[in-house]
Amino acid sequence: HHQKVTELADEAQKHHNEMIEAYREADEIRDEADEKHEEFVEAQEAADQHHEDFVRVQKRLRELDKKEEEQERSQREEKQEAAREEAEEIYQKFKEGETLDTEDLMKLQKAGKL
Repeated sequence: HHQKVTELADEAQKHHNEMIEAYREADEIRDEADEKHEEFVEAQEAADQHHEDFVRVQKRLRELDKKEEEQERSQREEKQEAAREEAEEIYQKFKEGETLDTEDLMKLQKAGKL
């Protein structure tokens, strides 16, 4: 019986040593997983920051585009108004009996006065 108890104790010690080694490996894997998770979180935070920067720049570009479109529209309207005023002056000259040249007629046509 003593011999059997000794064999079982040796086998139990062997399993105990294997268990300790498995715990040690699990700790190493857990440490590596924690490190990788931390790297992932840092990368995700950096990606979030880049995305916020991108969205902010994109919004600013839309604002600039809108401002540019408004300026272009304003300039077009000013040119159209100037052309209308010029056409009105030409029309008044015509009504007063002055002779109009081809360019004057083109301006009247463009302004919708003909």
